[in-house]
Amino acid sequence: MEGTEDMKRGCHFLACLMVTASLVLSLGGCSFPFRQEKAEGTAQPQAATKSVTGIVVENHVNMSQIQVRELESDVICTLTYAPTSQIGGKYESQREGDSISVGEILHVTYNTDNAKIVSATVPEDVWEYQDVRKFSFNKDEDMLLVAGRKFQYTDQTYYGSALGEIQAMELNNQDVLTVRGIGIRAYSVVRTQGHGYIRFTNYNDFMGGIAEVGDRGLMAQIGENMLITAPEGIHRVTLFKNGRAAAKTVEVASDRETIVDYKDYKEEAGNIGEVTFEIEPEGADLYLNGTQVDYSAPVTLNFGKYRLGVALSGYTSYTGILNVKSSSETISISLEEANSSVSNEATATPGATGTPSSSDSDSDTVTKKIDSEHTITVTAPEGAEVFVDNVYKGMAPCTFTKIIGSLTITLSDAGYETKSYSVDILDDGKNAKLSFADLVKEDADDDGTSDSSPTSSPASTPSSTKKSD
Repeated sequence: MEGTEDMKRGCHFLACLMVTASLVLSLGGCSFPFRQEKAEGTAQPQAATKSVTGIVVENHVNMSQIQVRELESDVICTLTYAPTSQIGGKYESQREGDSISVGEILHVTYNTDNAKIVSATVPEDVWEYQDVRKFSFNKDEDMLLVAGRKFQYTDQTYYGSALGEIQAMELNNQDVLTVRGIGIRAYSVVRTQGHGYIRFTNYNDFMGGIAEVGDRGLMAQIGENMLITAPEGIHRVTLFKNGRAAAKTVEVASDRETIVDYKDYKEEAGNIGEVTFEIEPEGADLYLNGTQVDYSAPVTLNFGKYRLGVALSGYTSYTGILNVKSSSETISISLEEANSSVSNEATATPGATGTPSSSDSDSDTVTKKIDSEHTITVTAPEGAEVFVDNVYKGMAPCTFTKIIGSLTITLSDAGYETKSYSVDILDDGKNAKLSFADLVKEDADDDGTSDSSPTSSPASTPSSTKKSD
């Protein structure tokens, strides 16, 4: 019996030893301690963030969202701003998200999990020019001239307006811009004040005369189907011919036509002068404020100063200031051949002062010239009225004598939005062909005027192609 008890105690001990060993083995793969309680006051893990520097191309205020396109790519981020977002400006420490303007360059940090903006600031090296009224594009060098300085533009440069993204060729010399960039690069060009159109009716008494718009020196020769591209705003529009003048005040809205009816005009009295131009050699072109003017008869103008230019191929161009200050004046200008050793001087007259200008001048007088041996053809949109620098040329498709230089092509058709484009025509000894996208249909307001707000998306913005034969 005693041996049996000893055997039982031995088996019991062995079983306990095996259970203990099994328990130790089962715990060998765990990490200690088994459970760690979170200490009170421990900081929660922060959400991951990411940063982007780009151009604001949209601000959806009703959704508190902006779209930012990276500076050197077409990648667009849609980000949300909130009261907690730290948004600053160039000279502001804090502002609201709804004040962010399209075209701004921002450095934005946002949460990657919900795309909410943590902070948005204007980088220190960003420059900005506001209220730009004089600008030009050098398409050969891909340079934009602003405030006497040249800046490079690229395919990533953003062009916009209050209506969204536009093309560079939709900008007009009547527009007002805000331009932003970094270093020598122009990254965004935004039209802050646009242009509209003035269409004349019942003006036959002034056919062949001069139309003058506002105080920015905008002029046009009066012809058939008269349509002038003019800056938006309120303007005094005056028609002149044979010592008579008729004036009306009009309000021009961006991208819309305004009709001015001279059926019951009242003759404008006051300081008006007739200027007779005696220009040699015969056939030279006369420009006033950059507009070519027919001087075969005396030209009627308001008293005041005008930029004057005379140009003819093979001759040294003349630029100066015409100061109209009497009811009748005669201005004599004589051009000399470009290779002549004799200096070019205009006949001394009280009303005009100026100097010869070389062919490299930036003036409108010499950047536009007639190439009578070649033509420009506008092929589309078919049926649209075609205007070149406010002069009617016909209905597309139409062909006319080639004008070399920077031109404003305006397209108009009843029931459609009027559209204008800036086009450079090269002196390449070839015919030029221009083709533009179809005009967009307009909606009618209650008062019968047209509403020119585009209904197309940026992807369908009109474009043009240019070919040379």
